[in-house]
Amino acid sequence: MRDVNLVTLKEIAREAGVSMTTVSNVINGNAGRVSAATIERIEEIIRRSGYVPNQAARSLAQRESHIVAIIAQGHEGENMFRNPYMAEFIGDVTIELQRQGYFPLLRFTDDYRDVERDLLGWNVAGAVLCGAFDRNLQYIKGLSSVPAVLTDTYFPIPDMNYVCVDDLTGGRIAAQYLTDMGHVRLAFIGNSVEESGVDQLRLQGFSEELARRSLSLSPENVLTLPEPEHQEAMLRALLDHPAAPTALFCTADRIAAQIIHVLRRQGRSVPQDVSVMGFDDLPLAGMTQPPLTTLGQDIAGKARAAVDILVRHICDKTAPAECIQQDVWLVERSSVRRIESPAN
Repeated sequence: MRDVNLVTLKEIAREAGVSMTTVSNVINGNAGRVSAATIERIEEIIRRSGYVPNQAARSLAQRESHIVAIIAQGHEGENMFRNPYMAEFIGDVTIELQRQGYFPLLRFTDDYRDVERDLLGWNVAGAVLCGAFDRNLQYIKGLSSVPAVLTDTYFPIPDMNYVCVDDLTGGRIAAQYLTDMGHVRLAFIGNSVEESGVDQLRLQGFSEELARRSLSLSPENVLTLPEPEHQEAMLRALLDHPAAPTALFCTADRIAAQIIHVLRRQGRSVPQDVSVMGFDDLPLAGMTQPPLTTLGQDIAGKARAAVDILVRHICDKTAPAECIQQDVWLVERSSVRRIESPAN
């Protein structure tokens, strides 16, 4: 096999005795007027030579590429695939993009000031933006030339496509379930309560349901999960307090799993000493000890919806914006215990 970098359309056309346009049409599936014999001859030369189309060059040469950017919120140097939710969602988006004939281009960033410029520079067909904070989305609020869909984000951008889950109802379900199990002293632990619209809506739903039941969430019990080296101190301060919460609602299964791990290291038992509840119903929720009670969402369905919307808007840039909100549901396992006679 020849070096693929040295095999060109011109060489294939010369060997096949046809024009470069004919070779290009065969490669791109536009060979309607090319004879079957010529197609077979060109394809045999391609197989034998090991020719690989230069997708980057094709993208630059065309008005539109089949490249879709996946932009994920992440700090500089942070491996977002260590976040099991993000890994699962991006994986599902990638599968769906490839199924529909698109090529994913992944970028982790916490600085969105250059995102719009980069999208235009890469000549992408569209973009999926995953869970960006409001402070970052203000930099792309004028995005109009590149079809895009936002997921797990609530920053209002005119004519933008959105796909999310019903985070407000999710918070309400969590509060309803924990109080029905007899818990009246509760804590809320999020990814980034100050910046994440997802956390804020889940907290709002949680607090509203507690208020409806004549309960409240004290400000000191609304927490953002700190870095691992500070998690043990946070939990000691929270749970060694005389009015310590008997149940923790975490806005992600990843957070709940970390909390359970630290609690075990401290010699505390879940759910005997404190109950823990998550959100997402990732595979790890069934693997924690004890298995995690959580709120489920259809992550693969969210990915399909995001890609379907994006592809529709790539194909028809005049299509009206679409917003899809998916349901969440309770998944009861073993990490929350019932308190028969709660102490106030």
